[in-house]
Amino acid sequence: MEKIKGVGICGSPRKNGNSATIMKYILDGVKKAGGESKIIYLNDFLFKGCQACKICAKNGKCIIEDTLTPVFDTLFEAKIWVLASPIYYDSISGQMKLFFDRCRWLTWVDGEMKPRLKGKRRAVIIVTYGDKRERKEYFHEGEKLAYYLSWMGDFGDVKIISEGGLMDEKDIYSKPHVLKYAEEIGYKLAKELI
Repeated sequence: MEKIKGVGICGSPRKNGNSATIMKYILDGVKKAGGESKIIYLNDFLFKGCQACKICAKNGKCIIEDTLTPVFDTLFEAKIWVLASPIYYDSISGQMKLFFDRCRWLTWVDGEMKPRLKGKRRAVIIVTYGDKRERKEYFHEGEKLAYYLSWMGDFGDVKIISEGGLMDEKDIYSKPHVLKYAEEIGYKLAKELI
């Protein structure tokens, strides 16, 4: 039986920051369920955003060739996507926004706007922020990303983790319940797809 593949897409410049750490725990859960995972740190790539040329709507592929291009093969293979971003100036990071803009070609098939990704998939979206107060508008940032995923494929009920009080790089370790929950989600989603 082929292993379930999970991919972590990290929009944080900090590879060991709070959103990245939660993402890693989810992917650990995927591995504990018998899957495998790969992490893509968007900050390691030099890539352009969508150029609004609409050629992808006709030919089914983004024509931009840069360091992000090979990442799309990984996205097609992965059945579990874990997207992690800190909140900067009340929105997802620039890296994550640029990534989503480049995914536009995944929303077009034969000149029509419809999902390009085939088969059942699952996703978790993580947004972290420094404010200790609950910020519902940041949860809504996660909901927007979940909505965008629905344009690309069948991701089912996308899980969203929105966690505040995480300003410094290791603050998440003061919230072991969040990390435990993250690992449980990864395990459960992988088992659903096996």
